[in-house]
Amino acid sequence: MFSAKLERQKKFHRFAITAAAALFAVGVVLIAIWALRVFSMLTVADADRTPIIIAVLVALAGLIPLCLIVYSLVRAFGRFPSL
Repeated sequence: MFSAKLERQKKFHRFAITAAAALFAVGVVLIAIWALRVFSMLTVADADRTPIIIAVLVALAGLIPLCLIVYSLVRAFGRFPSL
């Protein structure tokens, strides 16, 4: 029903979303693991947790543009015709 070019673009769109979502999921898990380890160390030292919370927010803010870049790169790769 759809042209081969449109089908190819749809496949790369789905793949781009999957790649960006996988990167986001792995990034969130790694950030959570790091944050839990740091929080457990800070409870022993009775230190201030505010810098760690800010670091987690900055890491999440950096992860979102990285996911958008991955999405854009996969979509851009899908626009080139296959050989």
